[in-house]
This record gives sequence, structure tokens and C-alpha cells, in this order.
Amino acid sequence: MKNADIKQLELMCELIETQSLSEAAARLGMTPSAASQSLSRLRATFGEEVYVRQGNAYRLTPHGEQVMGGVRAIVRHWNEALQASGDFDPSTCELRFAVACVAHTASPDLVRLHADMRRLAPRATLDFQVPLHNAVDVQSLRAGKLDVLCASAPPPPDMRDVHHELLCTHALTHVVLGRGHPRIGESMTLAQYLGEEHLVAHYRNLDPASRSPLDAALLAHGHAARRATYVQSLWTALHMVSRSDYLLTVSAEGARVLERYLSEVRSLPLPPDMPAVRSELHMIWHERTHRSRPHQWLRERLREVCAGAIQ
Repeated sequence: MKNADIKQLELMCELIETQSLSEAAARLGMTPSAASQSLSRLRATFGEEVYVRQGNAYRLTPHGEQVMGGVRAIVRHWNEALQASGDFDPSTCELRFAVACVAHTASPDLVRLHADMRRLAPRATLDFQVPLHNAVDVQSLRAGKLDVLCASAPPPPDMRDVHHELLCTHALTHVVLGRGHPRIGESMTLAQYLGEEHLVAHYRNLDPASRSPLDAALLAHGHAARRATYVQSLWTALHMVSRSDYLLTVSAEGARVLERYLSEVRSLPLPPDMPAVRSELHMIWHERTHRSRPHQWLRERLREVCAGAIQ
């Protein structure tokens, strides 16, 4: 491909994303007429059609499906290079960030993070994803599909192209249960806790004894592991707790947040003779963004919304 410039490539990416020539042009400060002429020149450089017009939609051709990933990567890396040079001003940042975070902790406060981004960097975009807890997460970091991964475990030590730090930890101190639970009143003994069925909002596909650090601690203290159903969707787990007699073990902050927004549930402190267990949250990022000033700024925002969560 010859004689194509970054702005043409960026315009095509915006067109496919917005499905609107006028909106794509406006995002880049162009008139629709100028944008149409620029796209015509760009299509000629490819030698064959990258996209076609179908009614009001712009559809990628098979050739377009092959090349668009590379085009988006070129545009992304160029914008990152521009943002990384000189002083960084978040108010002018137009990057699209992607953060994947486990959904079963109260920290980081992703609502606050998103509000901070809208206030401090109104032209940037912040997307949230759910990590898969396997090698695909690191591949996404390497490929630029993901900027920050917040996971419950650090990366393997042999992954030398990624960086990580402990973002926060949470002591598991409370249990969330339905307000009308038939067997548990205003307090709970360890025998009652172990006798009930539990929900575990967890994502790792490990053997039952090692899936949850709480069950590992119970086994280490001579108790049986909990009878538990593992649920990958926290939303589903919360609905099941509110409409059944399952128990869900969380941090004190997590219990406070859930009680505030879900009137059907209440919380109790764990029995005093329960083994002490903490869960961790690690922030992981790739070498390609390690020195990027916009990404350093994003990671600092994550640290801020987690401040005070190490208890």
C-alpha cells in the first residue's frame, strides 16, 4: 500500500466505528466532502475494496476484515507516540483506553474512575472488560487490545515483558445473605456457616480445593471446604443470593456497597473463629505502555481510586 497517510487511516477507522461519514469527519475536524475525497484516495491505494456501502451501513469486505486489525494498530500506536512526546495534558487526550478488572471486589471503584476520566480527560474513552484469567489476557496486553489488567493473581515470573504491582488487598470479613434467610438470624456460628451452601464469584478454572483462598484456609485449619457453586457472573451471584438461601462471602466494603444498592440482602460479620483470609488485586500492564505518559496517568488514576483499600 502506497501514498496513504495516518489521517486517512484514522478516518477509515472512525467511519467503520461510527457508521457515519459526517460524524467520522467531525471527529477529525474535516468536512464530509473532504472526508469523502480522502477516503476515495485511500481506497485506491489498497488495490481492492476494504469496505462497501450497504444502505446506511459501511461493511468491511473479506479483504477489509484482513487489513483492519493492522490499520487500527497503526493508528493506535501513532496516537500513543504523539501523546507520549512532550508534556501530557489529559484534557486534550483522545486515546481509547481499555481496562479489564475482576468484578467481585469493591475496589477499584470503577464508577469513580470513569467519572474522573470524563472530568479530567473528556475527549478520551475508557472501556471496561472482564478478564478471562488465562493466557488470552496477556496476549491482549501484548496486542494492544488491553491497556491495564486488574487480576487476583500476579503474572507468572517468566513473563518478562509485563509489569505488575499490588494494587490493593481485601480482608474477607462478611457474608451477604437474603433478608429472609430461613436459618440464620442476627448472628452466625462457624458451624452454621459451614452447614450452608455458598456462592463463589470466581473465574479461575482450578481444582475445587484451590479455587478459593478461603476454602484453602478452611482445609488448612482442619475444616471441610464449603459446599459451593462457582459463578462467573457477579450479577448472577447477587440475584441468586437475594432470591435463595445461598451465602456470599465478601469484604466489609463489599458488604456495605451491596447493602446500599440491594434492598433484598443484608450482611453479617463472619464468625470470630473463621480463618483470616485476604484477597489481592494486582495491576498488570505491558512494556509497550510502560513509559507512555497517557498510560502512566491512567495507572495513577487506578492507584488513586484504590487508595486506602489495603487493609
